[in-house]
Amino acid sequence: MKARTLCALLALSLAAFSSCKKSPTATQAGSDASGIRITVDAEGYHPTSVTAPAGKPARLVFTRTSDEGCGQQLVFPTLDIRKDLPLNQPVSVDVTMPSTGSIAFACGMDMFRGAVVAK
Repeated sequence: MKARTLCALLALSLAAFSSCKKSPTATQAGSDASGIRITVDAEGYHPTSVTAPAGKPARLVFTRTSDEGCGQQLVFPTLDIRKDLPLNQPVSVDVTMPSTGSIAFACGMDMFRGAVVAK
């Protein structure tokens, strides 16, 4: 093969390799520039557990997508935070992660539960 053909094949291989993505973690699957996205529906929180950097601020963005279930209110018991979740409207909650452990959250009736785990 000519050097030009080899270079072209190498460039195509590198382009294909660089477009491969790792399997998403809970945080990667539900995060963007606005924060870690969590959906609330009739069955609970999706995902139920996310990770955030230990000792750093984190923004969680909750969006309720169903009128069914008890997801109309969000509670962080240890942080004394209570927020209403209007249907189909994102609600941001800013927390500072502990150096280890997690921060639990639940619906107003404590039937749906989730957590943000420090990593």
